[in-house]
Amino acid sequence: MKVAFIGAGRWALALALKLRENEISPALYDVDPNVVARLHTSRRHPDLPEHITIPDDIVIASEVRPILADAEVVVFATPARFLTESAQQIVPYLPETLRTIVSVSKGIDTHTNKRLSVVLSSLFPALPIVILAGPAIPYDVVMGDPTSLVAVAEDEPSAQFIRDTFSTGNLRIYYHTDLAGVEIAAAFKNVIAIAAGIAEGLGLGINAKSALLTRGLAEITRLGLALNANPLTFSGLAGMGDLIVTAFSPHSRNHQLGIAIGKGKTLNEAEKDLTGVAEGVFTARTGYELARQLRVDMPITEEV
Repeated sequence: MKVAFIGAGRWALALALKLRENEISPALYDVDPNVVARLHTSRRHPDLPEHITIPDDIVIASEVRPILADAEVVVFATPARFLTESAQQIVPYLPETLRTIVSVSKGIDTHTNKRLSVVLSSLFPALPIVILAGPAIPYDVVMGDPTSLVAVAEDEPSAQFIRDTFSTGNLRIYYHTDLAGVEIAAAFKNVIAIAAGIAEGLGLGINAKSALLTRGLAEITRLGLALNANPLTFSGLAGMGDLIVTAFSPHSRNHQLGIAIGKGKTLNEAEKDLTGVAEGVFTARTGYELARQLRVDMPITEEV
């Protein structure tokens, strides 16, 4: 089986390495030829452990057509704000072999305030859309740490197919059908993790951080309920699980960004110190608008 990734960041590379363990052929496309050139030259990503190298048989290219050729699964691993543009770009090149579209991007569409699965469904109406989310820092996944994710789709067999395809020795995947709940949880935990980082940077202590995370999960749940999500989803892997790891891991960009801001750096200064994108910055803005639109009280998101 061939799996094509749209985006060649740390999460795409980590998943590609895991799929290779299952004798699946991953191929990665990135729109930036400089990113592709660096990966070809170094055979590693700066946000992954130094000893983790990219095998030569993992194809990485800035030309999308050969990456998509013969793929059965396409995985979107771009920053959320670029997902619509990236999806539109590949529509003319979809192979007949394609069975499923997967997204591991976490956020809300910045143009429409829609969930990412809604955007993808409008562009790929004939294909099942699966969201893969949960508490997984790519650094720890490639180190072999036990990790659990959830594959969610309205079409249950498609979620099961992705569960079976992506499960490896240290990666266990569950499945269910609450798309709205998983997507809202996955997107907004980044916002709350920034707030938790700010609290840590200010030196407010673990009591304050614990209270903030608890109240943050409460407001994420309120937003999910306004979108007809299952409230139990928010106590699961994509909710509480992902919030915990994102708000505590030293490899979490949202956490590190928050700490830097709490210590007095401007947003621009904090972002320059990162090796990638802190998605919570953009989700905070679109989430604030979505919350106002739905008349949901989200005070932490509003402050972020």
